[in-house]
Amino acid sequence: MTNFSLPAILACISFYSSLYLIYYYFAQQQQPFLLIIAVILFILSFILIPSADQQSKRRTFNNTFHHENFFTYPLFTWWRLFSMPIRFILLKMLY
Repeated sequence: MTNFSLPAILACISFYSSLYLIYYYFAQQQQPFLLIIAVILFILSFILIPSADQQSKRRTFNNTFHHENFFTYPLFTWWRLFSMPIRFILLKMLY
């Protein structure tokens, strides 16, 4: 698996987790701590994404989600996969 990039997976997890935390803040609980964590995760995802001039890092980053047929599902299933860790953590915190 030469086209696998761990920063790509971490960037997606942090991006979708930040979106889920923002949703959770407005829909479920009004805790400012959730927004602070969401902003931190969003900044982390921005840092992990390589810039356009870093072609070698960018190529492996882009190829991570185009490996055979497993990573070609539509985007609406990706948000569920990548927001799963934060949903699990919030579930354990509340109950």
